[in-house]
This record gives sequence, C-alpha cells and structure tokens, in this order.
Amino acid sequence: MDLAKSFDFTSFAIIEMEYQAVIKDYVYHLKGLDRIRGVDYPKINEVILSTVAHLEKEKLPDTEDGPHLCIDGSGLGAPVKDFLKHAHVFTTSKQIFPVIFTGGESARYDSVTQNYNISKPLIIGNFRALMQHHRFDYAPDIKALPLLEEEIARFQRHQTASGRDGYDAETGAHDDLICAVAIPLIIGEWRFRKAPTGPLVFSGANKKPINSSTGSGPNWFAEAARGHNHGGAGATFIGGINHRSR
Repeated sequence: MDLAKSFDFTSFAIIEMEYQAVIKDYVYHLKGLDRIRGVDYPKINEVILSTVAHLEKEKLPDTEDGPHLCIDGSGLGAPVKDFLKHAHVFTTSKQIFPVIFTGGESARYDSVTQNYNISKPLIIGNFRALMQHHRFDYAPDIKALPLLEEEIARFQRHQTASGRDGYDAETGAHDDLICAVAIPLIIGEWRFRKAPTGPLVFSGANKKPINSSTGSGPNWFAEAARGHNHGGAGATFIGGINHRSR
C-alpha cells in the first residue's frame, strides 16, 4: 500500500504468496489493484479495516496466516500505522509491515520504530527479479492493470550524483501503483520466504537475468514486465501479503 496526501493517489494492492512444489519456491499473485485520490485518512483507515475483514472471511483452510498489511510508513503513513495498531485488528497472525524508502543500497529492521528501512533500488530490483524469474503474475481482469503497465513503461533507472542507481517515474508520471505492489513483494521475500540472518540479500536478484536486454536502458523495467506470467490460482487476501503453502 502506497499512502499519499489528499491531492495525490493512495494505491492498494492485494497479493497472494503461495508455495508451489513444482518449482520448490514461492510465487506471488497480484489479485487486486486500485488507487484513490481526494479521500480523507479516516476513510482510508475504514477501507483498510473493511478489506481485512473481507479477506479474513475469504481465507482458505490451508492459509497459514494473514492477511498482513505492508505500507509505505514514511510521512503521512506513520499516523495511519499508529491508528491501525490501536485498532487491535493486527495481531500475531495478522501483522503490519511499515516500509521506509531509504537512500543507498541497504536494508535493516529498526526494532525501536518497528519500521523496515529499505532502499528503493533493492525494492525495485526485487520486483524486477521476480518478474524475470516468473515468480510474479497477475489476474488478467484487474481493471487498474493498464495504469500499472503505463507506470512501468514510464519508470526509469538513472545514476545519482554519487554514482549509485536510482529509480523514478518520468517527470509528470506516477509510480504509486508500482510501489504498492513492490513493497509487499520485498517483505514476502525477506520475512516469509526465509528468515533474515544478516544483511538483506535476494537470491533471485543475484541470478543471471533470463532476458539479458533488461539489464540496461531506460525501459528495462517494461522489458522485464513483458516476460512475466499471467494468471495463477490461490486464495484472496490483503493489500499486503498472505502466507499460504500448497
């Protein structure tokens, strides 16, 4: 979930994390995607809580936990996180994972703030790796899918003044849907695919890309997106991730 001020978009994504015995790994299914603008934060909190309640009812018997909520915890995301914690809806089996976008190429969990401080290059690189290795797909009937595809087409890699990779939308374009999808994906890889034992490292991101042409150029993200799978079966769950084995 990517939160924003009232004149910007707030985006929601519903993603299922499912273990597939054939590939002996987890895959992610994008089940729902939407964005709203001009809505007060109390209403956004209502949307979140009603979605959690709905997905709780729809949860299949073999679902291990969730639904979880992964949100952009920076800026105005902080008070939303605090409100939801005091609502006592999220417990051990349903957790909130606030993610703070940081600079550089680092990732760490802050036990004081309970935030996950992760750099944007790692978040976007993880999304790219999942698409390249066919571990991310989406339901073809999602109405907001053309908006996501438009964001991907206008999302670019650039080099910062310090020589590091940076990732941003073109001037005048949005990346809120990309962030809403990418945030729960990185939490899924870090927290649920395997327990973190040190610095955040993604094996998928370190493998040789299936399509080597996606390694450079302004439209590498769009090229990677063209190679991913479509469809997929699984349970419906929250705008974060649900953990389910099969």
